[in-house]
Amino acid sequence: MNPDEAIPLQAFGALLHSQNLGMVCRALNMYQVAAAYTQVSGGNPLEPMADEVRQVARGILARPPVEADADVPAGFDHVSALNVLTILAEPDDLGLITGVLEHPVNDQVRAVASLAADTARRKPPGT
Repeated sequence: MNPDEAIPLQAFGALLHSQNLGMVCRALNMYQVAAAYTQVSGGNPLEPMADEVRQVARGILARPPVEADADVPAGFDHVSALNVLTILAEPDDLGLITGVLEHPVNDQVRAVASLAADTARRKPPGT
């Protein structure tokens, strides 16, 4: 990694591992956007952190979804985690994703969980 790339990855890592769930979800959303730009830019600058992103997303899904309040909808954390898993899910994530599908908090969570499950099913193990 060249020195110019270190600072953005360090900043992204700080967001990803923040104690503030909103910041963590922002990092997950940033990863998803960067991955989407890959089609036009030729690469995802956050790709070196893909394994960490996947593990953080799995950790979020292992907990109950956040409840709605005046500022956020119910399950916004699960939506962020599932969105990145539509890109990064592996076959061994399927059980965790299926657990979310059994009791989704809303239609958005159900829809994104279905997409993430499809990704997990399509990937050969170990890729």
